[in-house]
Amino acid sequence: MTLDDWLTRTATKEEAFAALIGTSQAAVNRYRRGRRVPRPLVMARIVAATAGAVTANDFHGLADRGGGR
Repeated sequence: MTLDDWLTRTATKEEAFAALIGTSQAAVNRYRRGRRVPRPLVMARIVAATAGAVTANDFHGLADRGGGR
């Protein structure tokens, strides 16, 4: 599941998710839209915060496609 899908399905605001994983809202937006792939420490926080619904594999190839959906 993509981060965008998870945030949408759970009605989680970018600001709240950013606070949960210790990053900025702007960074979450970039991760969500596929403009940036999170570094390993942030990725681990994303996996934990989503209870494993979003994994590193869900980001695979996003940066190569030049952006999100």
